[in-house]
Formats: sequence, C-alpha cells, structure tokens
Amino acid sequence: LAHTAVVKITDVAGHLVYATKANGGAVTWNLTNPDGQRVRSGIYLVLSADADGKNGCVSKVAVLSK
Repeated sequence: LAHTAVVKITDVAGHLVYATKANGGAVTWNLTNPDGQRVRSGIYLVLSADADGKNGCVSKVAVLSK
C-alpha cells in the first residue's frame, strides 16, 4: 500500500462502502457504511492506487458478523 494511496472499499455489486487515504501506508475501517451502520457479512473489494493513479491493487476482505 503506497504511503498516501487512495483506498476505496466496495461490496461485490460495486456499491461504495468506504473511501479514505492511506496514512503512512496503512488503512483502518470500522466496518461501517457511509450512514454509520455496520456492514453485513460478506466479501468486500479493497481498491487502492497511489496519488498518480498508478501502482494499484485489488484485494478481497471477508467480514463475518455474529
């Protein structure tokens, strides 16, 4: 993850759930959507790229709720 990468998290349908910039090459997500509600269990895509839009990466994250 680039030091100041732009990071977006979407559900598998492509709906934006979270967006931020990396701080020191790391990102934390409190598992909430833009409305402040906890997201459902499922697979989420993490899309990142450096400030120039290069050096991108796509990852998957599984969220499991009780």
